[in-house]
Order: sequence, then C-alpha cells, then structure tokens
Amino acid sequence: MTLAPPDYVVLALAAGGAVTGVFIGLSGALAFFSGSLAAAFAATFGWRFFASFVSSGLARGIAAALAALVAFWVVRAIVRKTVKVALAQPGDSIFGALAAGLSGFAVGLGVVWLAQFIGLPGAEGSALLSEVLGYVG
Repeated sequence: MTLAPPDYVVLALAAGGAVTGVFIGLSGALAFFSGSLAAAFAATFGWRFFASFVSSGLARGIAAALAALVAFWVVRAIVRKTVKVALAQPGDSIFGALAAGLSGFAVGLGVVWLAQFIGLPGAEGSALLSEVLGYVG
C-alpha cells in the first residue's frame, strides 16, 4: 500500500490524538465527547425552547450558548468522575491514548472523505480511506 499525502494527514491526526489521550486519559476523552454531545443537544433544543420567551435572535443565541455550556460542564464532570472511579491509572492513560487515537483516525478519514466528496484538489488517492471503505461499505 502506497500512502498519498492525505494519508499522512490522517496518520498525523491519529498520532496527535494518541499523544493527547495519554495526558487526558480515557476519563477525559469520554468526558469531552459526552459533554460535547450534551452541549450540541442543549444548544439545538435550547434555541427552539427560548424562542417562546425571547424574541431577539441575539438574546436567544446567548441563552442557548449558556445552556450548552452548562450542559457541557455538568455532563463532563459526571462522566469524568465516574470513569476515574472505575478505571485507575495507568489504565486510564493507556485506554485514553487508544480512544483518542482512534477518534483522531476517524476524524481524519472523515475530513479526507469530505474533501474528496467536495472535489478539493490533492485529496484524491487516499489508500487508507479506500481500504477502510472496502471494509465498511
């Protein structure tokens, strides 16, 4: 398998994620991802919820952003404490490196796929993406 330039971007994102995962651990990685999902949910539905109370778009956006921040903070704190109790060091760091490395790899493949879908020059010829798509789809 010959690697193309987009493949090096994918591998760099995976390596960067793995190094970051060692420091934040699995508890930090899971807390970040679950907090981000909760924030996206709170912002999306907060925007609709605050529409009945506030007519200004700016005030509605600020209220939805604050709801997203609170949801992120609360969910992140709960998940981080729960995982830290269940998984002690050094397992937290090892599994954090694996989880963050795999998520970096997946995000990198998604970026390369999107670049190919849009038709950006230099994004074609990814051997990693074609290999993964051979298994997935």
